[in-house]
Amino acid sequence: MVLSAPGAVHGALVGTAVLVVAMMAVGRASGAPRGLALFAGAFALHVLRYALVLLQDQVGPVLTAIVAESAHAGAGVLMLAATVVEMRRAPPRRVLWALWVGMTVALAALVPVLGGETAVAAVTMFVGAVLLAAASAFLRRAKRAPGAGYHLVAVLFALWGVLKLVWPLLSLNEWLRPGGVLVSEVVVICLGVALLLASDRERRMAELASRRRAEALLRLQGEAIEAAANAIFITDRAGRIEWCNAAFTRLSGWTAAEARRRPARRLLAGQDRDRRLLEAVEQGRMWRGELSLRRKDGTLYIVDQTVTPILGDKGRVAHYVVVQEDVTERRQAEERIRFLSNHDALTALPNRLLFREHLQRAVSRARSERAGLGVLFLDLDDFSHYNDVLGHDGGDRLLLLVVERLMSAGRGIDTIARVGGDEFALVVEDHSGGEAAADLAQALLEAVTRPFDIDGNDVQVGASVGIAMFPMDGGDAETLMKNADVAMYRAIHEVPNGYRFFTATMDSELTARRRLEGDLRRAAGRGELVLHYQPIVAVKDRRIVGFEALVRWNHPTDGMIPPGQFIPLAEENGMIGPIGEWVLAEACRQARSWIDDGLPVVPIAVNLSAVQMRRHDLALLVRRLMTEARLPPGRLELELTETAMMEDAVAASRVLADIKAMGMELAVDDFGTGYSSLGRLKRFPVCKLKIDRSFVADVAENDSDRAIARAIISLAHALELKVVAEGVETEAQFQTLAAEQCDCVQGFLFSPAVPAPQAADMLRKGGF
Repeated sequence: MVLSAPGAVHGALVGTAVLVVAMMAVGRASGAPRGLALFAGAFALHVLRYALVLLQDQVGPVLTAIVAESAHAGAGVLMLAATVVEMRRAPPRRVLWALWVGMTVALAALVPVLGGETAVAAVTMFVGAVLLAAASAFLRRAKRAPGAGYHLVAVLFALWGVLKLVWPLLSLNEWLRPGGVLVSEVVVICLGVALLLASDRERRMAELASRRRAEALLRLQGEAIEAAANAIFITDRAGRIEWCNAAFTRLSGWTAAEARRRPARRLLAGQDRDRRLLEAVEQGRMWRGELSLRRKDGTLYIVDQTVTPILGDKGRVAHYVVVQEDVTERRQAEERIRFLSNHDALTALPNRLLFREHLQRAVSRARSERAGLGVLFLDLDDFSHYNDVLGHDGGDRLLLLVVERLMSAGRGIDTIARVGGDEFALVVEDHSGGEAAADLAQALLEAVTRPFDIDGNDVQVGASVGIAMFPMDGGDAETLMKNADVAMYRAIHEVPNGYRFFTATMDSELTARRRLEGDLRRAAGRGELVLHYQPIVAVKDRRIVGFEALVRWNHPTDGMIPPGQFIPLAEENGMIGPIGEWVLAEACRQARSWIDDGLPVVPIAVNLSAVQMRRHDLALLVRRLMTEARLPPGRLELELTETAMMEDAVAASRVLADIKAMGMELAVDDFGTGYSSLGRLKRFPVCKLKIDRSFVADVAENDSDRAIARAIISLAHALELKVVAEGVETEAQFQTLAAEQCDCVQGFLFSPAVPAPQAADMLRKGGF
């Protein structure tokens, strides 16, 4: 290979070296063409080629031509690989390596025979074709990155390729050869500059687009946070508010301008000072909990608050992000439900359950202090008569007046409760063997029996009081309440408007109870226990969607005994375990029998007692009984009371989770009469709430009972639980519950609990 213009060769060497440096610099930047490193390598081989040309006098023309054109061919192969990469494909490395080796071998064989000019022409034609392919690849890149300048790069690649292809013709003329080299190197230098500028412009365009996307995302995030329903604000390390959203203003009453730079703790100072919150903030940890805060107008509200620390550049807490969810209404609703479940809705007095709890505490205190207690039960004589005469509104007003007088006469008494429709209970400390209790009973009777003015009419009410003394008449709340109740009924029959102390002569009922207890121990073995089935009806179409299995005792002499008379006995004497197991087994057997008879498939619900819930193997027992009966999952439901669940919430949750995993549904029976909160209830895997019949009896006439039912139904649906109302006896009750979106009902309106054959007939009909 011979060039007659040394200056042009030097210029080519310098220009190509500049191009290599430019490509290497651009190749380090993000967003540069992926094949740029390969292009840089190709042009480095061009530099090597020109360097060898300059040394041809020392090396020799033949060897120079072989090595220089081998470098030239290698440059072409690398540019071909870079072009393939630019087309977003993997280059065939073995093929390209073989091509370069083959061309080098061919050069070594042919140059000594044909001369250097022929080798230069052949390799130059190959490189020219590769440059045209590269021009095509960058033309496609120009379409992907418009405005970056890749069109000019493609044109320069094409121009360089054309010069390579026509070089054999230019080299024939001694005058055109130096000019061709000069033009070629000018194109090379222009190509390097153009590629550098295009890559830089593409990178800047990509950065600009990325920055715009980030800014748009930040705006979107800011708008989302601003529009969030929860209050959100950001404080500095010292707790001063730097930013807050609109929900914060709505919740607290403080505008963004008023809140900015003010300490959040002082601005929202409420009733709570949670030590764990302060410790978490000081230690840079996240904290979540409930707080009672104060609005700008001074009113209190409750929030579920999450405080998250944000670390700065040095790894220290720089800001805090605070998210507050307003749970005031939810907590008020829970408090209302809790209050209504433990208090009488009309008088706001404690109900029987809460009275029993208070009495038990009083008994424990009296036992430790070796003191005496008197338990008084007061019954208003024939109060239903006054309801008939005065109407329910008048009867309610009369009850409220009675309560006022009882509270006035019993001033200083710790506990007074409404334990029945017309029954009240009181506890009095008595260190005089009953004298204080008798004095209180007389004062109560005198207060109640004085005429009441109802709408200008004098209404005379009679009353009777029964008294049981601790420790003589009982050592626990249940026994004292029972004995006071027995004494009250004795007073009703023996001394109207008087009182009676409990005595051993009133023990006939206890004797009957003991007889029943003995018979009950033998009832299951004698086959005296039977199951009756009460249909559960869907409100929307009055179709039967299930049955509740209720145990009955067919006593050989006393006839059919309802569960309310013998189940408490069974729970006290330990018989509830065997009876409960029998009920589960019989319900499974009956469900299997109905399936075999081809009846519509509906689940049977079985009640679990608190004693059964204490069994750690309850889930295994249920699984075994269902397996023995060949009963598929979902055909048996279990019902349990709030009290049974809350005795040992952790153990109950574990047992119920095991049962739920078997595919069975769980329901909370007699809901509203226990002590659970919805916050704790939602942790159990229950799917139904059954409204206690005490809230259903007057739901069509009593606004308070309807409000309770509405609250329970709404909160249950919010927790995705179904609601079943028990004790529905009238169409008015049914329609009221239907209007409140109750899901299912059961009660005498449709059917009492009936034997299995009658239940099967109902099931064949499908509904009512």
